[in-house]
Order: sequence, then structure tokens, then C-alpha cells
Amino acid sequence: ASNARTTLTILRMYLHTPDSKRPTHYREAWWEEDTKEFVLHYGKVGEIGTTKVESVSNPNEAEMLLSSFLEQSRNDSYVDVVEVDQDTFTVTIKQRGKEPTAVEMTNAEKFLQEYTGLLAWRGIGAVEDWESVSGQGKFVFNVRTVHRNKAMKLASQAVQKTDFRADRLSTEGR
Repeated sequence: ASNARTTLTILRMYLHTPDSKRPTHYREAWWEEDTKEFVLHYGKVGEIGTTKVESVSNPNEAEMLLSSFLEQSRNDSYVDVVEVDQDTFTVTIKQRGKEPTAVEMTNAEKFLQEYTGLLAWRGIGAVEDWESVSGQGKFVFNVRTVHRNKAMKLASQAVQKTDFRADRLSTEGR
């Protein structure tokens, strides 16, 4: 059973000043066709930031807004997320047995949803993919982030929203 979700293109930009070790601010914009909403979200990396929503029913107008967002961000020295140095690491959650139970699969999906939200709404990064490693009794979540320490701490916060015991979670760099 898969969840049908609308795939949207999110333009994500970061400000990385020469005097900082990593990006300090983020901006992102997207248009949700279903709700006809143009969303602008921005703030300091690691903080929830500000969200502005505007009703935009015309797809061409939405494209123009995304284009001007991109242009304005570049003028303000922001760069696309793909141009930013990012760390990768894995979050592992141990299962009770060699294969996951239905409850563990549900909790892994709940963790994914919670963790994805915590990372995204703070401009910190994203879960790139995840799997239940067959025969090894573990879930592995691959994370890409601009701030590894903050992202690792958020994994502990996300696991609290599930029925997994906190001591089943571990993180390691790649």
C-alpha cells in the first residue's frame, strides 16, 4: 500500500556567506496545484521560519512567481540547494526480529513523516530514501543535510512521536 502524494517541485535556496562554515539562511518556494496555493517559506537554518501563502489559480502565473523567486534569490546571493556542500549520514532503527512487523513498518513510516517535516520546515535537509534491510532487523534512513548535528538531534525528536524505544535509534556518518 503506497500513499498517493502529489509530487511538487520545491525551489530551495541557501545563503552561505564567506565568513560562515555552512549556510545560515534558507528560502524555498513551491506551487501546490491541488490547493492553488503559492507558498514561500524562509528563515535561519535550524529554525522553523516564516511561511507566506498566496492564492494563485493560474499555472502560468505560478511559473512566473517561481521564476522571479529564483531571480530575486540569486540577486540576494542565495544559491540552489544542489550547489551547497551537504553532509550525508544514516539513521538506523533496530527492529525486534530479523524482519519488520506490520506495527514496526507503520512506525517507520510515522518516523519518516515526522523526521521529514522536522528537517524540511527548518531548512536543514531531507531524508533521501529509506528501507527495511531484509534479514538484518533494521530500518535505514539516508539523510542529506546542511547541518549534521542539528539533523541528528532532530532524529531523536522524531522517534519520540513513534512507538519505537529511543535506544533502538542510532546515527552514523557516511
